[in-house]
Amino acid sequence: MTIISSSAQLEAVFSTASERGDYPLTNTWNTFLTNSRRFITAFIARLTRLTPVEDKNTSWAQPIKSYAEVPNAFKGFFEPLLADGRAFPYTVLTPTFEGYLHPTTEKLICNLEGEVCVLERTGNTYLSQCYPLEGISYLEVRTVLLDSRIKITGVTKNGISASSTLKFNTATDILFTPILEYIRLAAIGSREGHSVSESEKFDPWMSTSFKFMSYARRSLLAGEKVIQAILQPEIRAVMMRFLGMTLYRRISPTIASILTERELILIREEEKQFASEKYGGIWDYIPLDKIEKISLIPKDTTVLVFTIQLPHNDRLECLFQSSAKGEVDQLIDRFTELTAV
Repeated sequence: MTIISSSAQLEAVFSTASERGDYPLTNTWNTFLTNSRRFITAFIARLTRLTPVEDKNTSWAQPIKSYAEVPNAFKGFFEPLLADGRAFPYTVLTPTFEGYLHPTTEKLICNLEGEVCVLERTGNTYLSQCYPLEGISYLEVRTVLLDSRIKITGVTKNGISASSTLKFNTATDILFTPILEYIRLAAIGSREGHSVSESEKFDPWMSTSFKFMSYARRSLLAGEKVIQAILQPEIRAVMMRFLGMTLYRRISPTIASILTERELILIREEEKQFASEKYGGIWDYIPLDKIEKISLIPKDTTVLVFTIQLPHNDRLECLFQSSAKGEVDQLIDRFTELTAV
């Protein structure tokens, strides 16, 4: 029996078998073969190739502090900026995740005056998406164990509706704090002081979900004022009753909705694929002036659909139990008061 110990050996096995005609090479089989090859190759590469140093290099974001540190593929973007005498902007390089099951392309994000630019490597050059701060519709920050992502959605300086996603190891998420704050403060405005008294408004959540109390506290910028906050626990429905046991299916994860004077913050759990799977959180930061409409409509007799309509037909949705209707209606009324011209 041949023991496969490297991705190269695996590739050779697949290739040889295909050439000999060992497999019925139908379209279905080809699809299965391709997907299996990718999965097993990545798995073996992960086990046999990545050392701790390689793992750091391929999954950790890195700060870029000067033009000299910029990868050659991106240097052309910075040359005109430096030629104009501008200081080198705050810049972070995101990893490729080479050797993992889901590799991505190398990207770079930087703060410029009045905009945030995301560059994506393509061969020896790059594609760019630059978002004026006033054109950003919302930010999504996802953290699950060591896997973090930031999604920027809005309109580029060329007037094109777009979104950019950056993936990185959670160990390096602090590098993105200046970028996230730069974007959010454009909508909220600079604030001085601490939001300790505002954080205390989430204390009643401690008995229901200490985790979401902590999530809510960390979501606030210094000085941000909480107008209303709603915590909706996980919604479940009976799936089956058998021999005195009741099985449930999950309809919606736990969700927190926080209305401040300048933005609406939604926090939800990551959807679980399996009941025993660990999961993290997802934060959506939405400037109030980007919300075109908020609505609440029944899905059935027990569940309500909360919809946030954004520019260019983007929208976010979450579910509330019917018993929360009074609270959600009040939140919508307060949103209307805050945004009334």
